[in-house]
Amino acid sequence: MQKQLQQITADMQLEENYYTLEKALLDLYFHKNCTTKSLAHTTGLPIPIVSAMKKEFAKRGWGKHSLTKKGQLAISQYFQLLGADTKLYLQLTTDDAFRTEWITQNISELSTIYDARPTADVAIDQSKCTVETAIKRALLALDYTMLLNKGILCLGDDDFISIALAFLLKKIAPHSTTKIVVLDIDRRILYTINKIAEDYELPIKTDYYNVQEPLPKKYAHQFDCVYTDTPYTLIGSQLFLSRAINALKPEAMRHVFFSYAKRSYQKQSQIQQSLCAMGFVIDSIKYDINTYEGSQILGAKSQLFVLQTTEQMIPYITNQRKFTQPIYTGEIERKSVVYQCTHCQHSITVGVGHQYTTIAQLQSSGCPSCKNNKFSQIKRTVDKTQSQHTLGHQILLELHDCDVELLNDVQQIKSIMCQAALKAKATIVTEHFHHFSPYGVSGVVIIQESHLTIHTWPEYGYTAIDVFTCNSKLALQEAVQFITAQFNAGIATQHYVHRGK
Repeated sequence: MQKQLQQITADMQLEENYYTLEKALLDLYFHKNCTTKSLAHTTGLPIPIVSAMKKEFAKRGWGKHSLTKKGQLAISQYFQLLGADTKLYLQLTTDDAFRTEWITQNISELSTIYDARPTADVAIDQSKCTVETAIKRALLALDYTMLLNKGILCLGDDDFISIALAFLLKKIAPHSTTKIVVLDIDRRILYTINKIAEDYELPIKTDYYNVQEPLPKKYAHQFDCVYTDTPYTLIGSQLFLSRAINALKPEAMRHVFFSYAKRSYQKQSQIQQSLCAMGFVIDSIKYDINTYEGSQILGAKSQLFVLQTTEQMIPYITNQRKFTQPIYTGEIERKSVVYQCTHCQHSITVGVGHQYTTIAQLQSSGCPSCKNNKFSQIKRTVDKTQSQHTLGHQILLELHDCDVELLNDVQQIKSIMCQAALKAKATIVTEHFHHFSPYGVSGVVIIQESHLTIHTWPEYGYTAIDVFTCNSKLALQEAVQFITAQFNAGIATQHYVHRGK
């Protein structure tokens, strides 16, 4: 059936992936009868496109407003819906009040299982989410059509999202062939999930994996969606998301449910720029899902990004060799805290490189002098590891709707670019400019600190400029503003790049 859906997508020249058609078919299957308007709401497609889609379904004998027996059988087989709980599916996807009550009921059912989770290892940024959070995250797979007949990867799973997913799957479609895989560096997590999966006959497979190693080939491009709650560092999140890209099928509209600590607006900007650079589309950011048990680092909360893939995904970190840079908070920000015993006033330093790496370990062991397990914090220090300095600063400038005659005048362009270099307080070493026949100019100004380059397309009123320097003290914006004004550009866009950071 997948090939048929892909063919329909091609025939209709849909920009969306065939996954959009799956959403429509599931709606027809569970709701029995769907209007064109309701399917447009489900799929996000314009009504004329939905009408054409329904005609394609009818051509194949699946039905139009409702499914034929042939259509019901085809969809049931494709999504493995034999014995599916249609009522529960509809209530969870359409009734918010029922959904809230259902979550509460299942918290009670799963609490005992989740109590078996190992103690969080803060050295690798573990922080256990609540049972309610795990259930809410699992329901996202249902909301985004990523639960039925899919491959789901939990890249790190100290939160036991795999357990919540498997229980949800058993309740809705007990005979589904959905595969849930857990990859984790913590063998305690893997052992406990394995034991629970065996006891409750859950479709979960676990495997040991250190995310700093390349993703094993057997897991490459195998999954429809990935759940990951990454380290609380930018580089850590970039590594986990790069591995997620390697694991996802190379198709648009695959999903990543990415949990990450809420940061300052500067760091929020960094992570969102990183997501876009890798090719992700941010479908939504959810602030009401993630709550953690006693997490001081996160303030017991974090945000959850719902990400979609595009046709051009670019992992930030390659999958060719081991990644050796620090990725965890404790490696990048070496925190040490001096605690004082409330009974004998003995002082103990807690942190990476000391006998006790966490206060929980110290409390469990007790004061070395008197075995008391109550302490007060008296001093806290943070020693950040040396981060790589920016090696170069680059502005990529694009100018549209420029003076056409000027774009073909090599002498004026040379003058503008040399003046721009001086505006930036750069030292000119040499320059070279060339006029192409019948039109267009390319040129470079070599400066002691690096270069300025330009290429013009007079026939389109467009020019592209590259301003690069290894000296952070140069006034690059002065140069850019001067160039923009001289070319009388109607539209100017610039992209600032930190090279080598």
